[in-house]
Amino acid sequence: MMNDEKSKKAKAITMMFGSFGQSNDAERMAIYVEMLNDIPADVLDKVCKKAILECKFLPSIAELVQSARNFIGDMTGNSTPTWEEAWGEIENEMQTTFVYGEPQFSHPAIKQAVDAFGWQELCSVLTKDLPIVRAQLRDMYNNICADNRRKVINGHVMGRNNLLDTGYNKLIE
Repeated sequence: MMNDEKSKKAKAITMMFGSFGQSNDAERMAIYVEMLNDIPADVLDKVCKKAILECKFLPSIAELVQSARNFIGDMTGNSTPTWEEAWGEIENEMQTTFVYGEPQFSHPAIKQAVDAFGWQELCSVLTKDLPIVRAQLRDMYNNICADNRRKVINGHVMGRNNLLDTGYNKLIE
């Protein structure tokens, strides 16, 4: 069974390399197979097919890992919301919960960004200052998401977690 899984992964990588005209690069293909080992074969196959359809050039290992994380997140409903989605949730909570309640968000990164800014401060922002605050909060949110990705990759390299782990169950609380 294990060889079958590895064989499926090698086939997906070989197909992708061939579609980008690099099918003679066996050493590089072996590196891709090794570095992408934590991605299940069925997911890797889909990610490679997606890369063939979307990319103009052979994607890096990092791009394939991120694509796999996004794919699994979309599949399981645990994907990190885009900034626009996060802002929509924040605005909704500002209007419905306001300063007097405890806001509820769909993803820990949104809560982290709001907590970093301050819920009461956010709800008290003057309308004229909202575009500036929105930009500041966007930067906080994007930095939190990038920091989480960094922590997951570092944790994987240190053998602490799976490469596709969202990391939130370990990093936030």
